[in-house]
Amino acid sequence: MRIQNPKSKIENGFTLLEVVVAMAIVGLGVVTLLEIFSLGLRLGTRSFARTEAIAYSQQVMDEVLIRRRVREGVEEGSYGEKHRWRLQVEPSQKETQLLFSTGWELKEITLQMRYRDGERERRVEMRTLRLLQKKSP
Repeated sequence: MRIQNPKSKIENGFTLLEVVVAMAIVGLGVVTLLEIFSLGLRLGTRSFARTEAIAYSQQVMDEVLIRRRVREGVEEGSYGEKHRWRLQVEPSQKETQLLFSTGWELKEITLQMRYRDGERERRVEMRTLRLLQKKSP
């Protein structure tokens, strides 16, 4: 006859408490990973929208800079529904006396590109200078 001691009995498997704790740890890990991925997607989308706005701004600026004559004043336009631009040409405040006497004038060109990024409207601004020959009287 064999007598078994209840303390020496070996149990295989996990308790319910161990399973609950393990599932909570795995759940926290999955939620953290999903947050990281969603943040990466948002930053990628924002970066794409800004890159697109900069590319359109550069295109508008290039179109202005290849013109023979650049008129002072304001021009406006758009690219699609999300991108609106405003171009302002004015005499430069940095113009020196040397330019006045030589028949050349310095123009400051400012381009503002506004674009939608989700619910917000954002802005990219570019500035450059252009040296132009004065119009003969």
